[in-house]
Amino acid sequence: MDLAGQLRMGLGALRSVFGARIPLNVMVSVTDRCPSRCAYCQIPSRCRPDLSTRQWKRIITEMARAGTMRIGVWGGEPMARGDIEELCAHARSLGIYVSLDSNGYLIPSRNGILSNIDHLVLSYDGPREAHDANREQGSWEKVMRAFETASGKVRLWSITVLTKNNIRFIPEIMETAEKFGFLTTFQTLHHNDTLGGNTAEMMPSPGEYSEAFMELYRLKKAGAPIALSSRYLKAAAQWPDYRRTRLPQRFYGPSCRAGRTYCNIDVDGTVYPCSLLMGEYPGMLNALEVGFEKAFRNLADHALPCHACAASCYPEYNYLYSLNVPVALEWVKAVKRTDRLLREKAQGSGCK
Repeated sequence: MDLAGQLRMGLGALRSVFGARIPLNVMVSVTDRCPSRCAYCQIPSRCRPDLSTRQWKRIITEMARAGTMRIGVWGGEPMARGDIEELCAHARSLGIYVSLDSNGYLIPSRNGILSNIDHLVLSYDGPREAHDANREQGSWEKVMRAFETASGKVRLWSITVLTKNNIRFIPEIMETAEKFGFLTTFQTLHHNDTLGGNTAEMMPSPGEYSEAFMELYRLKKAGAPIALSSRYLKAAAQWPDYRRTRLPQRFYGPSCRAGRTYCNIDVDGTVYPCSLLMGEYPGMLNALEVGFEKAFRNLADHALPCHACAASCYPEYNYLYSLNVPVALEWVKAVKRTDRLLREKAQGSGCK
């Protein structure tokens, strides 16, 4: 997102601080389908039919009218949809910044997507043995090919889910980021039971999680390619119980902005406050049935059952949409660094 877009997002956040409800940022789950079978994800087993191209275009158009400035496209694997380029291009034509989360399997063979999104986030869990243990045999080679394809073509980040299999490989992840020119982000095992199933056997000890986040905090301070804010990383190291995805009280500082400045649309069109409540929060409305804006406004009638969570994206959104200046400045620097890396990699590719 360019400076003008960041300023518009900031003005929207300012309005929300004074009571306005604006869906500035919407996560869009466009399919349950996925060619991978990750050990910590049960989304493909939901097996629900995809909405049509026409239906998603209608919802995206309604989102733009309601004030959406960014969408995060995920699944399942969004590249499993044959029309994903068309959907992303439609969103961008409406002035929406498009970020796409992918396991990378289909990026090399369908690299046209890189011209139709603003930001690509690839799932990357470390060296071959760790990545394949978290996901499936052969997945590491596929994500490496995706990094090779996307590097220098689009803003590029990674997302790493920290488990027993990879928590000791943070230095190696940083080395890969330096090689391909991307910034890193990290998650705990955070999916609810509907989306993630039982992941207890993969869960690091509390001490391992705490030390990993402190290591990331120290690396961030030293200039490592980490997008997450230092404030989040330091707080995440003190999360009271990593087996609990959500807390009933505040933890990171600001109140949760889910349902006020951001939300999540499920595969069937149902609008939830966030992904951690998908499939487990009654009373939600479907954007196809009542329109996106009414489904989003409906969230205001439901008190959130939680006020803090372990998923890194939502605390960061809460900081940003509460206008936390230090965190906002770190994210501006992360975007600038991403663009610098993109330029450097693009120039390097041109010299070959």
